[in-house]
Parts: sequence; structure tokens; C-alpha cells
Amino acid sequence: MARRYPTTALSGEGLGIPLLAMATSILIMSTGLVAIKATSLGGLEFSFWRLWIGVAALGPVVIWRLAAKPEARPSLSSLRRAILPGLLIAFIQPALVVAAKLTSVTDVALLTSVIPLIVSVIAVPILGERPGARFRLWVVVAISGAGLVAYGGSTGLEGDLLGMALACAGVVCWAFYMVILKISRVYLDAIVLLWAILVVAAIGVTGFMALTGWEPGSVTTGDWLLITYVAVIPGGVGLALMTWAYRWLPANIPPLMQSAKPVLSSAQAYALLSEPVTALHFVGGGIAIAGVVGAILDRTGRRLLAEAQSKADPNQIS
Repeated sequence: MARRYPTTALSGEGLGIPLLAMATSILIMSTGLVAIKATSLGGLEFSFWRLWIGVAALGPVVIWRLAAKPEARPSLSSLRRAILPGLLIAFIQPALVVAAKLTSVTDVALLTSVIPLIVSVIAVPILGERPGARFRLWVVVAISGAGLVAYGGSTGLEGDLLGMALACAGVVCWAFYMVILKISRVYLDAIVLLWAILVVAAIGVTGFMALTGWEPGSVTTGDWLLITYVAVIPGGVGLALMTWAYRWLPANIPPLMQSAKPVLSSAQAYALLSEPVTALHFVGGGIAIAGVVGAILDRTGRRLLAEAQSKADPNQIS
């Protein structure tokens, strides 16, 4: 039986605003992959500093938000909604970065591209969203295109057992994070929820490092700049837009739209890092974008968006 939870969404034409916010979020977050690739830190160390800088940077914004909008102040019961997604992020962030170092960026990118398909399955019992067969077919098209882009950016698969295991676990956890975020977002303001998730994630990573004796490591000036950028822009602005939009969109749409991220990242890597662009990038990019657009315009995609629209309350956009 689908889980029932309080619902609100946008009215009428306003549904385009969350779609635009999600698309902007994906564009911003795609720049983080290029920055992460340029750092010399390991996955756990990078996540440690990134999360705590994110907590510090977002803190004043949360204070301002709560002062400007008292109704956004959370209760203790609502704050508990941030614990599970925060713990998932504490595992996902270092797991995927470490996996990329043990295997290859291609392995991780190929695995993360299947997240929309996982979400389309787990959203049925948890949220009651039931994508049709054609919608899932378009998802497969988008995944195939994203996979071609990812594969085109590397010489091939590495196949390290531990790395692949971490990548698989990270991908499954990320899919559950997206569905759980949809539920948690109903109960908390976007900025407050994101900050609470970052706090829980930062504490989780710090606790793991303390228990294992892992050191944060030395950080160069260049690393500090990259960490701060990822924490504030993709991890701050990008995630804030995504978190806000999740309240108004069905759970299946955001991960599907994120299939375009490898296309954007490849274009940025070409422009900023002079990485080569192959025919697979162009072909895969076109297929991925066609899959995303096809799924959204498909009858099921329109139905899912309409269901979100039917729960609208234009006075509660927050």
C-alpha cells in the first residue's frame, strides 16, 4: 500500500517553475564533477571538508530564512525527517568518489545512470507513483544515452570488486535518498531541510573518520578553492534548488532529468580541462536528451505531473 503523507503542490502554469529549478540545479551540479576530478584529495577527505564547509556556509542563510519566515521554523518531530537522508548522504558522497578512484569514472557514471529506473520501481510501494511501460522505455533510452556519454569519456571499464560494490551500494542509496527526500520535503522548508541533511551527513562522516582513525589529510590552496566551490555552488545553490523543486514534482521526474548530467559534464570537461569529445558523446547526448524529453511528454509523464499539479497550493511555495 502506498504511503500517505501531507501533500501540496503548485497550481496550473506554475508547475513550470519547479521544472526550470530542477533543470538549473542539474546544470549547476554538473560543474561539481569537473571540480572534484581536479582535486588531489581522496573521497572521504573531500567529503569531510565539503560537508562541513557547506554546513558553515548555509548556516547564516538558514538563520536569515527563519527570521524572515517564522512559519518555516521546524519542530523536533519534523527535523527527524532529515536524519535518514543525511545518513544516506554521509555514505553516498565518499562511496561514489572512492569507487571512482578504485575503478574509473566510467564505471560509476554507467551505474549512476540507472538510478531513474530504480526510482521508478521503489516509488511504486513508497509513494504510489506508477509509471507506465512507455515511460520506463523512455527511461531506458535516457539511460542508454547517458551510458554512451560516460563510456565515451574513458578508455574502458576497470572492474575493481570493492570499487564496483561501493558504486552499486551508492547508486541504490542515492535512489532511496531521492524518494525519501520527496517525503521529507513536505514537512520542512527547503533550506532548513538541506542544512539539516548536511549537518547529519557531516557528523556521520566525522564519526566514521574518528572510529577508523582516518585523517582529513593536508589540503592545498587549490584544493581549498575547489572544495569551497563544490560546497557552496553545486552543493549549496544546486542542491537547494533541487530540494525546493522536489516538493512540487513527482519522484520519477528529477532523477530522469539528471540523466542529462553526463552530457553537461562532458561539455564542461572539454571546455575547461581540454578533455577530448568523441562521436559517442554527441550520439549519447542526443539519445539521453531525447529520452528525458520523451518521458516527460509521454502520457505517463504528463499524468505524473498532473497528479502533482492537482495537489497544488500556490500560497505555500517555499
